[in-house]
Amino acid sequence: MRSLIERTTGKSQQTGDEPAAGSPRRRCARGIVDNPKAVRLDDGRLVGYADCGDPDGDPLVLCHGFPNSRVFGALFDPAARDLGVRVVAPERPGIGVSDPDPDRELTDWPTDLAAVTEALDLDRFGVLGISGGAPYALVSAAMLPGLVERVGVASGLGPMAAVGLREQLWYKTARHLSPLTKLALLVGDRRARKDRDAFLSGIADGSAPADHPLWTGEVGAVIYDSMIEARRRHGLDPLDRETAIYGSPWGFDLDEVDVPVALWYGKADSVVPPGMGWYLSEHLPTATAQFYPDLGHLSTFVRHESEILRTVALA
Repeated sequence: MRSLIERTTGKSQQTGDEPAAGSPRRRCARGIVDNPKAVRLDDGRLVGYADCGDPDGDPLVLCHGFPNSRVFGALFDPAARDLGVRVVAPERPGIGVSDPDPDRELTDWPTDLAAVTEALDLDRFGVLGISGGAPYALVSAAMLPGLVERVGVASGLGPMAAVGLREQLWYKTARHLSPLTKLALLVGDRRARKDRDAFLSGIADGSAPADHPLWTGEVGAVIYDSMIEARRRHGLDPLDRETAIYGSPWGFDLDEVDVPVALWYGKADSVVPPGMGWYLSEHLPTATAQFYPDLGHLSTFVRHESEILRTVALA
């Protein structure tokens, strides 16, 4: 039987002012950081997770984005409570409080997920992948057909075959020239820690207009906390491995996903190319897709969070 572990840690470092510090999402995020939960697997590794929303609600497994952590689940906490959805957000190996697994592949994830959901007594559930969580949601559906009932993908990363060489470069570099990726991650990490507000404003300035106030407000602050937590214990090497996984063959065929799949994409997304959404809509046999002309990476799922939760957890 897998064991559940809860422990309290010291407050993580904060920088700058606290936008909407008293908001429900921010309070939830702080609670997740300060009171980690984890499942110990049979091989001894810990997998961290957050438990958000309605604790008695219909279960939804949230696959967080990149470079994020279990704290990402806090974004959905208020809407999930209102709708009666329990959001469980597990961390991939080496992220947050999860122990590293340096040689892992994408197809190793469903085994970890099955162990976590068994420990939490979740028999059947929907899986939602946001951004870099999309491949993990889809592989879980392909390899855990008895557990996963539905899949949602919002602003989700697709296979490299969906885009041209220029858009593949970041991921291919991690796969073949890891030191360059680690250097880029280090530079980004130092910039983020030096000045949170300037860091988030810089991202906002390069984003779709609909995303700008999200990056500089409550949502951006939660994502910032999630990013800092992702690398706080095990550094940047697990994020380098994560990037390389995105740039590698996924190890399963999309037509192996035979449960309903719902896709949400913004055509103004400056982080994940919308072409990845078109590719998934064409190659997933059970997919239905919505594309929003003026929405970007964050606004696509923030503006439609209730619809997404209903579709993936309650349909």
